[in-house]
Amino acid sequence: MNLHTFKLRKGIRLAGLTVVLVLGGMLLSGAASAHGIERATDLQSLAQNGDGKPTLIMFASTSCPYCDRAEHQHLGPMSEDASYEGIHIRKVILDREEVRDFDGQVRRGHELGRAYGARVVPTIMAFDAEGNPVGEPLVGIPNEQLYRSQIRQRIQQAIRHNGGSS
Repeated sequence: MNLHTFKLRKGIRLAGLTVVLVLGGMLLSGAASAHGIERATDLQSLAQNGDGKPTLIMFASTSCPYCDRAEHQHLGPMSEDASYEGIHIRKVILDREEVRDFDGQVRRGHELGRAYGARVVPTIMAFDAEGNPVGEPLVGIPNEQLYRSQIRQRIQQAIRHNGGSS
């Protein structure tokens, strides 16, 4: 084998390895986002769409591993579970986006979080169908084993506050 053939084969192997790594990365990132939750962009239209569903919001930040855990291990699977069809589950990224609040005012994520008292991330809050906060916020992940149960409690409070119509 001459030097040119050796370099050509080495280049082909490197290109093949690159393709495998890129495709593998895409598959892994797809799996990680499979249990993600939808970002809140317009809470007012969510409340006014007439479906009468309460809303559960996770206030998060882009650099928060606990937020990722709350989303992908708890809220994401819950949002895909048929038993939670009666509630909107959304997230607000405090350090990134603008969101139309329930009152129609457009606010930056951190302003919206501050307005609702979300000073630590993740903070999960329940709102009735009209956008009124219900119950106490769930701040952080105080106990991993009880976390989903604590989220369910907030959902049940919002449904009861809604008159049980969801």
